[in-house]
Amino acid sequence: MNPDVAAAVDGLREEGVLPAAQGRVFSRVARRELVSVRVEIRAALYLGVLLLTSGIGLFVKENRDRIGSAAIAIVLGAAAGACLAWTWRRSSRFTWGSASSSHAAYDYVLLLGALLVATDLAWLESQTRFLGTNWPFHLLAVALLYGALAYRFDSKMLLSLALASLAAWRGVSVRFASASLGDGDPARLRVEALSTGAFFVLLGIASGKSGRKAHFEDVYVNGGLLLALGGLLSGVFARVGWGAWLIALLLGAGATAALAFRARRTLPFALAVVAAWLGSQRLIFEVGGGDGGAALLVSAMSAGAALFLLVFAHRRMKTHEG
Repeated sequence: MNPDVAAAVDGLREEGVLPAAQGRVFSRVARRELVSVRVEIRAALYLGVLLLTSGIGLFVKENRDRIGSAAIAIVLGAAAGACLAWTWRRSSRFTWGSASSSHAAYDYVLLLGALLVATDLAWLESQTRFLGTNWPFHLLAVALLYGALAYRFDSKMLLSLALASLAAWRGVSVRFASASLGDGDPARLRVEALSTGAFFVLLGIASGKSGRKAHFEDVYVNGGLLLALGGLLSGVFARVGWGAWLIALLLGAGATAALAFRARRTLPFALAVVAAWLGSQRLIFEVGGGDGGAALLVSAMSAGAALFLLVFAHRRMKTHEG
């Protein structure tokens, strides 16, 4: 409870600056009598969608012989269509700006419908083998579907799934293509992660500059940075050539942290600092050699320094925002 704020609200209400009804609401908020549970509701809805989707998958697996392939495909398609139709009826007209819905379950019914469409496509592919050896293109089709729905219904959640599916398509395609070579090609996977991550970042910058779904910029940029920094980290922990990858990681993470701090972007800054810290562990334990205790001590000290940097930078960025 903040007594100063509560007293100020009561004073404004008594002076007639605030309407009585609005003043009562603000007063309850200041006294902590009215607490928002928006985050908890959203978390519960998201968990419910995931549990429902998992349950449908298990039901299909256990009853496919009894129900039949065609019936399963029809039921999944009908359920997906019902979810998307409900979302369509409650959505606003398409706009390149931000669009919102007043219904709390809007995003989650949309998510359920999109997941059911992907499940139905996967089921049809598993039964018909339509794509054959080109089955990784199923992930590309799902990514395009999620992306189209994300733009039409203005959903950052679906855009995140679209980017994840697109990245998975590239990764699976590389591993599937090189499966006959044994363990695959880690170097090519790193190149795919770096190039795909850079592509996502460029898409985010273009989205922000063009003003078309500019609020999607952070989804693109954060997803791209996660991929790119992950690709650099995989090189740092490779058996050979890790030194060059460590230098590249530190340079990339440093540039990202500097730009993020300047733009007051907390998450990209945190991703850069954590990636740099993880990469530095390879150097610490390589230099430490047989002295495991000293290496652990230095590692713990570096973790404390990274945590201090994150807290300090977060406070500075918030101060500059104010």
